[in-house]
Amino acid sequence: MIITAEEYRAMGFTSEDEEVLESCLKRAEFVLEALTGGKAAATAEKGGKCAELVKQAAGFQTSAMVRTESERSASHSSEERVSLGDFSYTSSDSDSEAVSAEAVDTDLTVIRLLRTAGCLFGGLEVRE
Repeated sequence: MIITAEEYRAMGFTSEDEEVLESCLKRAEFVLEALTGGKAAATAEKGGKCAELVKQAAGFQTSAMVRTESERSASHSSEERVSLGDFSYTSSDSDSEAVSAEAVDTDLTVIRLLRTAGCLFGGLEVRE
């Protein structure tokens, strides 16, 4: 893993449920690896300033996932399932589809940290 639960807490992030935290740490690693083409974990293993930036990005990504999981478990939305022959649909009263400004800020923070660590390609090649 890019970061451990102890490192996550040492960065100032919190989580009440250990199972959710472990799951989110693993999923955050998958996201960062996909974003960086496999460079995030390799950079984190090397150590140094770039490794710290990758670990911070993993912390922010995990925090966003933990927050989403706790919002899902806290919302007690009423769900109605209707079936008419072969046709069926589900309607829900929750508005969990709304994107918050905090989530967008977290995404941008993760991208900026990964770019600063050198894990994202940001250049252009010009050929004549």
